[in-house]
Amino acid sequence: MTNETAGTLIIDCLDDLPTFCALTRQADDPSVVTWIDFWAVEPCGRREADYRRGQRYADEAIWHVWSTGQHVFVECVLMFIAIKLRENDRRAGGLEHGFVDRIIRHFPGAMDNVLMRSLRRHPAGLN
Repeated sequence: MTNETAGTLIIDCLDDLPTFCALTRQADDPSVVTWIDFWAVEPCGRREADYRRGQRYADEAIWHVWSTGQHVFVECVLMFIAIKLRENDRRAGGLEHGFVDRIIRHFPGAMDNVLMRSLRRHPAGLN
């Protein structure tokens, strides 16, 4: 169990991350993680299958949050989803919709929190 401190994600055990996350380890020291990809999945192209898979990933995320006590994990995942959609210049599909539809039932304020975090980082975008 970890404690949430001012919206900071603390990871005690890397093996406990959901399957949709991926780690990048330092080449000369694999015990050092240099990056965590919180949304390391791609759609298969079949909307219904992607939607169901997104819901399964959401179930993993929900379990992870309840087991660690860190609600900010969901915000990290949502932020990564948004970044990847923008970087790949693509719209949200079944995978993302399935994830978000399930997540907002359990964490209704998560989307607002992500939006507020992004606006704090780039306030000039409001003008």
